[in-house]
Amino acid sequence: MTQANIVKEKPKVVEFKDGEEVFGTAEEITSREVGAEGANLARITLFGPDVIHTHEKAEETYIYESGMGKILLGDQISEFGPGTRVIIPSGTPHAAKPANSFPRFVFLCLSSPPFDPDDVHPDPRGRNW
Repeated sequence: MTQANIVKEKPKVVEFKDGEEVFGTAEEITSREVGAEGANLARITLFGPDVIHTHEKAEETYIYESGMGKILLGDQISEFGPGTRVIIPSGTPHAAKPANSFPRFVFLCLSSPPFDPDDVHPDPRGRNW
């Protein structure tokens, strides 16, 4: 049986980069590194468009926190604002970005199974959407 784990240290923050440009961060609230084996939770802050990508294994749920954004799912772009929750099945091309008049966009990302960088598959369109 897995043991319960109380985590008190500050979450690890990972930068999203395109060359030298930092276009966002992920604050890893829970992860495998702190004992979360079934799912993990991160606070995502975007300053620009995310890279369009898929996950072969993970399903993700995005939960709005602040700012205004847009979400790309497949080829459809939708508003992403207050009250929005987005369920992204594995294999779905997706990305998010701040809306034009907002400098940043923040949402929670719940990933199951936990995030694995080897399960991020960039789309040829990159950040152009």
